[in-house]
This record gives sequence, C-alpha cells and structure tokens, in this order.
Amino acid sequence: MARRRAGKAKPKSAATREEPGRQKTSDLRERLAAVERERDQLRAALDVEQARSRKLEEVHATARDRIAWALDSLQSILDAKS
Repeated sequence: MARRRAGKAKPKSAATREEPGRQKTSDLRERLAAVERERDQLRAALDVEQARSRKLEEVHATARDRIAWALDSLQSILDAKS
C-alpha cells in the first residue's frame, strides 16, 4: 500500500494547532494596544491643535480691537477737522 503524505509537514507548529484561540486572543490584544496608542496620540494632537486655535483666536481678537481703535481715532480726527 502506498503511503499518503510522505512529503513536508504542515507549516503550522503543533502548539498553534492545539491552541488556536490563544493566538487569536494575543493578536486581538496587540491590535487593541496599537489602537489605544493611536487614540492617545490623536488625543494629544487634538489638544495641541485646540490650544493653537485658542491662541490664534486671542491674537485675532487683539488685532481686531487695535484696528477698531485706530479707525475710531482716525474718525475722530476727521470729525474734528469738519
């Protein structure tokens, strides 16, 4: 009688074949950890951008107030000459 499968063994190790659930759990934990790291990085980037936005709004308000003051000053000078 001829032997079947006399060639190479399966590429998966015996430990992997015996415990397929453990491998999936490990992969899921690694993926979860990676997603959590990415979330933390995105939160930090969001905080930086929100602080930058607040600073720009403050600068914009200061510039707007100065321009309004200059226009009022010029208007009062023109009104005095009339």
